[in-house]
Amino acid sequence: MREVGNGRYRLVRELGRGGMGAVWLGRDTVLDRDVAVKELVIPGGVPAAERAVYRERVLREARIAGGLADPAVVTVHDLVKEDDQTYIVMELIRAPTLTELVERGGPLDARAAARLAAQLLSALEAAHEAGVVHRDVKPGNVMVPAKGSAKLTDFGIAQSLDDPRLTATGSLIGSPAYMSPERLSGGPASPSWDLWALGATLFFATEGYGPFDRDSTSATMLAVMTERPRPRLTPGPLAELITGLLEPDPELRLRADRAHRLVERALAADPDPTARVDQPTVRTAPAPAVPAPDRRRRTGLVLSATLTPLFVIGALVLLYATVFKPYFTLGVPDPTTTPPTTSGTSTTSSSAPPTSSPAMQPVLTIGPDGDIARYGLVTSENECLNWLPVKGAPRIGSEVRTGCYAPHDVEVLRRVTDDSDHDEEAPYPPVEELTRRVVAECTRVFLSDKVLGEDKEATLRFWVVIPTAESWRLRVQSGTRTSDRASYCFVGRADGAKLTEPIMTED
Repeated sequence: MREVGNGRYRLVRELGRGGMGAVWLGRDTVLDRDVAVKELVIPGGVPAAERAVYRERVLREARIAGGLADPAVVTVHDLVKEDDQTYIVMELIRAPTLTELVERGGPLDARAAARLAAQLLSALEAAHEAGVVHRDVKPGNVMVPAKGSAKLTDFGIAQSLDDPRLTATGSLIGSPAYMSPERLSGGPASPSWDLWALGATLFFATEGYGPFDRDSTSATMLAVMTERPRPRLTPGPLAELITGLLEPDPELRLRADRAHRLVERALAADPDPTARVDQPTVRTAPAPAVPAPDRRRRTGLVLSATLTPLFVIGALVLLYATVFKPYFTLGVPDPTTTPPTTSGTSTTSSSAPPTSSPAMQPVLTIGPDGDIARYGLVTSENECLNWLPVKGAPRIGSEVRTGCYAPHDVEVLRRVTDDSDHDEEAPYPPVEELTRRVVAECTRVFLSDKVLGEDKEATLRFWVVIPTAESWRLRVQSGTRTSDRASYCFVGRADGAKLTEPIMTED
C-alpha cells in the first residue's frame, strides 16, 4: 500500500482516472478519516517544456478550491509534493456523479433539478467572486449525494481572471459539449463560460442527454455553434433558466442575479409530477434533430495537444465567426452585398435588421448531393405541404400539396431567388454568403407580422433550405436547360403536430 505525505496518507485503491489525474481512496492516519487523494498524472507525449504547466494546474486547483467557502465546492485539506509527484488531499464524497445518477435512474424531476441549479449556481458565484472561472462545468464534475449539497469538483483547469492564461502550447482543454460558442471562438475567459456550461449541465439533468452530444468532436463543436436546443419541460422558470443560460450571445445570456430569481421561483412552485413531459408541448421546440447518442459511446471529450489537431478547432472557429455568429446577434445586412430578390412582399421593411431566433432549425441543403433530394415542383409562398424538411426527406412532389385549412405539416414561409438567369451558367456563390443572406431573410419574415401568433418563437419553428452546388449547376433535363437556384423557408409547429389553418397572412 502506497503512502504519501511522509506516511500520513495511505492510498487504499484507485477510484477513477481522468485526463489530468488519478483519484485514490486514501486514509488520513493522523485524523483517522477517509479522504480522496488526487494524484497528478501527466498525459504521455506532453513535451518536457509543458509538463510544468500541468503541475501548475494541480497547484492552482488546490489554491482555488481551498479558498472557496461554499457547501457546493469540494473541500481541500492538504497539498503534498513528494518524489516529483503532486497530490491534492480532499474531502471524500461518497456519491455518484450527475452523469452516473442520470444514467442509472433517469432524468431528474423539475424540483430536484431546481435544487441542483441553486447549489451549483452558488458554487459558481463563489468562484466568480474570487475572480476564478471554472471552465469545466459538466455532469461528470458534479457529485450528487443522497443528502446535503451537490459538489462541484475538479478546478484543475480553472483560470484566474487576472492571471495570464494557463494553457499548454497547442491545447484547448475541456469538454467541447459544455464549452460556450465564444469560448470555442477564442474569446477571453469570462464567468459567462461557466453559466453556459451550467445550462448544458441542467439540460442533461432534466433530459437525460447533453444538448450538444454528438459522435465526433467536430460535430459536437458545430452543434454548439449553430443549434439552439430547448428543454422538453412545461413552460415555467426552470425551462426559462436553462434556455436563458444556453443563449449563444454572451451579452444576452442570463446573468447570475437573474438566474437566482428564476431558481427561487422554480423552488417556490409546488411539486408537480407532470413538470416533465414525454413529448414537447406546443410552447417548446422539439428535441434536437440529432438523437441522444448511445450511452456506450458518450464519453467525455477532451481536447489537448495529444488528442485533437489545432486545424479542426481553427476551421470550426472560422466557420462560426464567418457564417453562424451573425445569426446569434442583432445586426444589419452586410452593405457590401446585394440582398437576394424575393417573390412576394412582407409587412416588415426589407431593410429591418435580421434577428436571431431560437425557432430556427439547422440549415439544410437540397439537391442530389444534399440533405434532401431535389425539388419535384416549384413551390410558392403561402403554399401548404404535408412534408417536413428534415435530413433524408423525400423530394417535394405534387402529392404533398394540400389546402391550408386541411391538416398540414408546413407552410412555405419564403422563396428566395438569385438574380441570375436560371437557364444560363452562373457561379455558385460562397456557401457562407448564400447561407447568411437566406437566413437573414427567413428570420426577418418569420419575426414579421406575416406570421401570426403572439408567442410564435416558442410555438413555431422554421427551416432554411439552400441549394447545393450540384443543384445550382446548369443541366439539360428532358431537353430543357434548367437549374435549381431557389432557397426556401418553411414554417410549422414546434411540437410537430399538424397545422389545421393558415398561420401566414396572404400577401
